[in-house]
Amino acid sequence: MVAGGVARPEVLYRGRAELGDPGGRVRRNVYQASRALEPTEAAALVAAAERIAAEQAAAALEQTVRDARDEGAVVRSCAVVVGTFPAGARLESILASHALAHAAEGRLYQGALLQGGESRGLDTIAITKRSIWEQGSAALGVTQDELRHWIDELRREVGPPWAQDQKLAALAAWIALARAT
Repeated sequence: MVAGGVARPEVLYRGRAELGDPGGRVRRNVYQASRALEPTEAAALVAAAERIAAEQAAAALEQTVRDARDEGAVVRSCAVVVGTFPAGARLESILASHALAHAAEGRLYQGALLQGGESRGLDTIAITKRSIWEQGSAALGVTQDELRHWIDELRREVGPPWAQDQKLAALAAWIALARAT
């Protein structure tokens, strides 16, 4: 979560939302787990994972919004870094491909976060991973090299962990902040 000025955002909160089944009955990698099942069983398992992920995302976002409010901040947007996925891919095709199954799992959890943000009345923004640096450069009015430098500087302020997913999450939040102002 970032706030403050667009030119110099402040990281208010970092965390990780667990969107899998807390009871462990449905595996996080539900599409991989469904590959050996009959189509109807696979569809039911995927639907259960989608429902659980949506519930977990809504609860995590509700807690984040509440915590922010308690600290005097207002959450207005939810930006999610999303991958590309073939439109109209059928479950049978997804389950037949190891790569598509992984992509579908990413899409499932990304969609749950977007749905959770919408259910909380937040402006939701899906930012494609492939073009995030270009979108950030355009939204913030700086070159991509300058933007990468700023993200690296932000890492010095917040400390580890600062892997690719943290960098992209911070950049997505920054883009959402720029679009909201």
